Amino acid sequence: MPTSFLRLVSIAQTVGTFAFIISSFVGIIVIFLTLFGVRKIFGSYKYLIVTFTTIGIGFACFEAVFHPNLHFYNDGFVYFSLSSPFGLSKETVKIIISMYTGVYSVTISLLAVQFIYRYWALFSLDHLRYFRGYKSLIWVVYCIFFGGIWWMGAYNLLEMDDAAEKYFEEEMLIRYSVSVKDIPVKTFLAYDPEEGSIRWKNVSYPVLMNSILTFQYGVMIYCGWNMHSKMEQKISNFSVALKHHNRQLFKTLVFQISTPTIFLFSPLILIIYLPFFQIEWSLPGGAIMSLFNMYPAMDSIIILIIVTEYRIAAKKMLNSVMRHSRAVFRGKNSSTSQTAGQIQLPTIRTIL
Repeated sequence: MPTSFLRLVSIAQTVGTFAFIISSFVGIIVIFLTLFGVRKIFGSYKYLIVTFTTIGIGFACFEAVFHPNLHFYNDGFVYFSLSSPFGLSKETVKIIISMYTGVYSVTISLLAVQFIYRYWALFSLDHLRYFRGYKSLIWVVYCIFFGGIWWMGAYNLLEMDDAAEKYFEEEMLIRYSVSVKDIPVKTFLAYDPEEGSIRWKNVSYPVLMNSILTFQYGVMIYCGWNMHSKMEQKISNFSVALKHHNRQLFKTLVFQISTPTIFLFSPLILIIYLPFFQIEWSLPGGAIMSLFNMYPAMDSIIILIIVTEYRIAAKKMLNSVMRHSRAVFRGKNSSTSQTAGQIQLPTIRTIL
């Protein structure tokens, strides 16, 4: 009897919700420390970190609320949601889960912007004027542009037609006990089931996705390699503390992009291209989606671990909270003791 994947969907949703809670908790700590605790992170870069972390929390929130899911089947995959929160219509949820892909694109674009900022901060201070005042809107437009392209690409290029509906209908009924006609769904089918020809509209989506990723990673690799090869010479006249600070920020950027690339994005891109090889398989992708939700937490943890100033500020904040808690506890004990004394004295006099 074919296996139902509904149990796996439930587990993935639980993991996604947990990841959102962790991402929010750690992210809020990073935002608070960036704004109020770390003095060496200042200017536009401070707001880049805050914006990046905030978008990461929003990215995790999308998954926790709408639970977008993936299912891979032979020559294609289904991108869908079994949830309809707030009584939203099927069409509205389709727009929102397509937007989820756009938020990912915004995240990668903003990471590229951080690389650009650090590169200019070291080698071209004059260019930092583009991160000040109204000129900083350039980067808002930059991120929204690429996020919008990815979002609209997912919404239009993955729109289900009759051939895709017929191809995935039975599989979705078996695996998830739903009809593709009744849920918000986007579909990818590499080849026409009857003619065997390439379905160019669907195929355009991974081409678009790879084009955006290639451009953003190209920016990061160019800036990162130049910083790696020329940074030591550039910071040779800096103080020891400032040298250490610049090295830490560079290391943070490298880990921010390399960790999720190795463990999350590369496997997903590989799987998305497997339908072109016409392999017979049926694979639930909910685990991959829930792992994506861990990315914001990973990013915040990387900042807290690598940058010394964040560790010091976090320890100070923790010690302050503990001192306050002890003071409150002692105050309660003192109040209790005084009250007890006031009660006991009349009692003793009565007995006497």
